[in-house]
Amino acid sequence: MPNCGYCCTISPVTVFPHEMLILSKLAERLDVKDLTFKPGYIVTDVKGGVRIALSYLMQLNEKGMCPFLNPDDKTCIVHSLYKPLTCRSFPYLPRVIRYVIDPELKIVDFTVEFVVSSLCPVIRNNYTPDDLETIARNVKIAIKAMPKEVDAAQEAIRVRKIYADALTALWRAGYVELRSNSSDSTNWPIVNAFEYIRQFIPQLTLDQFDPSIRRILREV
Repeated sequence: MPNCGYCCTISPVTVFPHEMLILSKLAERLDVKDLTFKPGYIVTDVKGGVRIALSYLMQLNEKGMCPFLNPDDKTCIVHSLYKPLTCRSFPYLPRVIRYVIDPELKIVDFTVEFVVSSLCPVIRNNYTPDDLETIARNVKIAIKAMPKEVDAAQEAIRVRKIYADALTALWRAGYVELRSNSSDSTNWPIVNAFEYIRQFIPQLTLDQFDPSIRRILREV
């Protein structure tokens, strides 16, 4: 629905580490003052003595809305600049994301199960709960029902795999030693996964996630 903005007021938005950096830069350029993030999923590097954030939660502001939502007309001020993949895929979202951190195989992997959120008024008014279960279980049906949203969700899987494969490569090369959690790591610093990986793999750039990102940041 045009000028709805309801999904921008429901909950914090999960973003990838590089998206956190992009959105922070856009907030600076657009004079958005109330942008804050909290770490989401974290994996521990016991060799480096750090906790690596593989996702962040972009917090709602004091008005209970996304800081990039224009309160006057309920439009997104970064819609045509850089919209996070979670926003692009809504209401087709991960129901469960399970990470596998395997010390024996030295591998980082994940599985994703999707759900169609009935919090969206359009979804709630046009689909039954049984419809939504069918759509969530069958990606071919989901593509027919909401092609752009499913495409964004599939792109998020590709991006998540870039992070998982990069950490796997670093682990197997001996640069990091990963654990899903560590009792000794409580006070270790939290680092952004994109920035941390680039210390070892500088060829990992924003262009690999979205070729238009650098142009967008230059033009804003």
